[in-house]
Amino acid sequence: MTMLKVISEMIRVGQKLGMYRLIDGSSGNMSCRVEDTIVITKSGIQLDELTPKDFVVLKIGERSREASSDLKVHQAIYEKTNYKAVLHCHGVYNVVLSLIQDEIVPKDLEGRLFLKKIRIVDGEFGSDELAKVIAEEIARNGIVIHRGHGIYSAGKDITETFNKACYLEHSCEIIYRLKVLRKDV
Repeated sequence: MTMLKVISEMIRVGQKLGMYRLIDGSSGNMSCRVEDTIVITKSGIQLDELTPKDFVVLKIGERSREASSDLKVHQAIYEKTNYKAVLHCHGVYNVVLSLIQDEIVPKDLEGRLFLKKIRIVDGEFGSDELAKVIAEEIARNGIVIHRGHGIYSAGKDITETFNKACYLEHSCEIIYRLKVLRKDV
């Protein structure tokens, strides 16, 4: 896929992230690997209002002050896996459940089919240790939640990556609502 098509898809997914309430303000970030480069959102931008100027293109391993503050996590995932896209978002339900649980075991059909069990990891934002823990869990399962912070998802393209994050947020909402109703959770 050409760089222009990749950026176009990322812009489309950014809009969907806003519509699905998986981001707020300038939270969240995403990237795609295109050959030996990474296209990543800039720091401080709003994903639901992306333009082609809101991206930084870097070689794998290269650093940039313009790039998302999560660049270290994206780099670690690309160095450890063959995934082509990484997404980080902050849906309300996954963040809430991450504060009271250590893993998410979906109750709904799609969650059970596509996700299985999702680990919730701890670590200091921006640290090398957290980037390593997230990358290891992504290599194992393709998706993880950072406690109190949100979902990190990876896939063959940004659409698959977005879908995984949606499945997980939906599963978290189901679990949350069951807890409110005090049903078997």
